[in-house]
Amino acid sequence: MMKWSTVKYLCKEGILGLWKNRLMALASAGTIILCLLILGMSYSIAKNIESVLHQVETQIGISAYLRENIEPTRITEIENKIKNTDYVLEVEYISKEDALQKFASSQEDDTLFEQFKNDNPLPASFEIKVEAMQYQEEVVKKLQNIPELQVEYFKNESIIFMSINHSVQLISSILIGCLIVIALLLITNTIKLTVYVRRKEINIMKYLGATDTFIRLPFVIEGILIGIIGCIVPTWVIKEGYVVFLDLIGDALGNFMGGMQLVPIAEIMQGLIPMFGLIGIGIGVLGSAIAIHKHLKV
Repeated sequence: MMKWSTVKYLCKEGILGLWKNRLMALASAGTIILCLLILGMSYSIAKNIESVLHQVETQIGISAYLRENIEPTRITEIENKIKNTDYVLEVEYISKEDALQKFASSQEDDTLFEQFKNDNPLPASFEIKVEAMQYQEEVVKKLQNIPELQVEYFKNESIIFMSINHSVQLISSILIGCLIVIALLLITNTIKLTVYVRRKEINIMKYLGATDTFIRLPFVIEGILIGIIGCIVPTWVIKEGYVVFLDLIGDALGNFMGGMQLVPIAEIMQGLIPMFGLIGIGIGVLGSAIAIHKHLKV
């Protein structure tokens, strides 16, 4: 087992090696930074698209119309039953009077309310929002078992929307996956070049009897440090850039999209930081270990 003093020495050598070969280290870190910036921006856009689609999902609700002459106590029972139904997010009771008032307002004709208030043709109803579009069919089936309700919902629109949502998620996943693969290839090749430049140093150490671990560890330390640098910079840039974006046009863009809210920075960072850490540091270590492996075969 390697002594602690040896480990400290090799860590020190890794840091010194990083400084001595700082131009190549900067090239490696720069590659990581560039790849993670592109990946981070793509991830942020994909998260916001998914968020907007989810918000639209919750706005496309179910209308359950009440039949005539139902006792108020029974209406309350039905409302509680709907609220306790799985996947129901929100329930709003709209009385006959409220329905007529909304209709009159939508027609911009206040006389309609006075004209029909004593002979109101509109039924009372429940406006129901579900957690996600995929649960609508299940909720509708349960509501149809309540005899006092006539249920209506946008069935065809729901199918189309779910198809769009699925396609967006699939395309986002494929795009981010491709970017990750490209990033891995670029970063690994850059680190391989760094190790290749120092191949003579490695061969000399090998001929002098140094073990593979003794030779490999400083390069792994360098890979970790390069990965950390490569993670910190794009994380800071994306965080600050996203905050500026929200401050400048976040509200205006949300209003343009009908009041939709963009994903808060904390949620973006919650996904980005682990991903950046895994890719940046992981590839820094793996790239160094893989790149040096062939030069250890002397």
